[in-house]
Amino acid sequence: MFDKLKKLFTINSIKRRIQFAFLSLILLLCFSGAMSLFELERVSHDTEEILLASKQNVDLASDMITALNEQNDAMIYMAVIGGGLSDIAPHFRECESSIKHLSLAVERAHTSMSNTETPMATDSLVMFTNRINAMAKAYINGEIHGAIAADSLGYETTHSWYVESYKPEYVNVSKQITKYMTGSESTLGPDVNRLSHTARRAVVPVFIALVVMLVVVLMFYFFLRHYFVKPVLRINNALGDYLRYRIPFDENIACRDEIRTLHDRIITLISKLR
Repeated sequence: MFDKLKKLFTINSIKRRIQFAFLSLILLLCFSGAMSLFELERVSHDTEEILLASKQNVDLASDMITALNEQNDAMIYMAVIGGGLSDIAPHFRECESSIKHLSLAVERAHTSMSNTETPMATDSLVMFTNRINAMAKAYINGEIHGAIAADSLGYETTHSWYVESYKPEYVNVSKQITKYMTGSESTLGPDVNRLSHTARRAVVPVFIALVVMLVVVLMFYFFLRHYFVKPVLRINNALGDYLRYRIPFDENIACRDEIRTLHDRIITLISKLR
């Protein structure tokens, strides 16, 4: 059974062996190139995803900071600077708009972080944002003025209310947005590690292909030298000695395949010439 399988996979032609060797090298190069291109495509895709996620986080943080500052500017003008109703009215609208924008931006940030390994990272941001928005709405609705007039809050003016109540909440939200910016960058760590592993996988097929090619080339060199070059040289020398000095042709030259056929035909030709 083993002999039959050996004969089945044995190539009895130098030409076919050379063709098979070169074909193997070509297929190996094509395979390693395809694997490398596939892994490099994954690296490119992962890089685009990481850059896109980073840009989205920066854009969200920028939207939150912009909305928070707009709200704070409006509150400073209404509660601290003051003025007539016609002067304050535009700032009321600006404050209402900033409350809406801040809530939407924080909600988007919370949703994006919920799909990461640290979904609770924006809980404090949401809590402080809801608190400062509630204070801004209470001021717009006149609840703060009524509470100050009734002395239920312990503040004499809206100025003191802003300094002692609203401003600390503004600072807290600013800190939470800063934490979100740094925290969102840290959540990209696993993606960066995955990108690094993918890049290494893209190099491995090429390295393996080079090693295998080196082994195949050395085997190919040994095959040509042992089964082709040495027998041809011995046949050439033996034939030259016979033609020049009539030394009997060496019939014990170890050879195979087409070289063996050539060897046998030279022996037959010499035997006919005697």
